[in-house]
Amino acid sequence: MARVLIVEDEQADRIILASIVEEARHEVYFASQGKHAFEIYKKVSIDVVVTDLQMPVSDGLELVAALREVTPDVAIIAVSGKGPDLLAAAMRQGVLAAFSKPVDPREFLEALERAALPVADRKASSIQEARGFHAPGLIHPK
Repeated sequence: MARVLIVEDEQADRIILASIVEEARHEVYFASQGKHAFEIYKKVSIDVVVTDLQMPVSDGLELVAALREVTPDVAIIAVSGKGPDLLAAAMRQGVLAAFSKPVDPREFLEALERAALPVADRKASSIQEARGFHAPGLIHPK
């Protein structure tokens, strides 16, 4: 069981993401903006961060950068309803997967399960993807 921090300013989207995470029997933590999420991340041993990219106060891209500074190998999944450019920017910052809203539950769960793996296992999975094995629908870095 992984501890998953969902960072999402829209309550309806938080509920949808939480239901997928909880169905997979992971523990869920919530934040509605990046600054609050970073504080939770520093206090709780979070395994996976799922973040919206466009939020008020501090956005998801700022959060990704801040998390990378303190934990370079942190597992991050990005979601956004604002188009592919924002998702591509997140991929350039090293998120493991990026999804347009609404997320496909099956694809999101596959990415979540991979993100919840230990770092060494995630890296092995990334090597397989580089050899042509990847989940459909995900945005992969170029």
